[in-house]
Amino acid sequence: MIVAISEELLFKLVEFAENLGRKKERISLFKESQFISQNQAHIRYGKGNVTKWVKAGIVKKYKDVDGKLRSGVRYDVLDLESAAFKCNYMKELSPLAKAEMREIISPVP
Repeated sequence: MIVAISEELLFKLVEFAENLGRKKERISLFKESQFISQNQAHIRYGKGNVTKWVKAGIVKKYKDVDGKLRSGVRYDVLDLESAAFKCNYMKELSPLAKAEMREIISPVP
């Protein structure tokens, strides 16, 4: 299936992929942590969003294995970034690009 997308959306996708690649490289070089705490994730992305993504299976929750009842919970930064982009890419588009995306996404009767 071939789908035409707007130039603006294409640039957003390329920019996202470029930024994600840079972040992945920084993580592999140990310049940045691969995981963030649940508290940091809630601050950056919103508690409701993170909870919704975990329930939907988009983001995986990692619990520290220290045997304590209240062990810390961590999330993979790349998973969170991807989920945020998938759920929020429409907010940054112009009205014309949003209309084009709705036309592409909406089912044809």
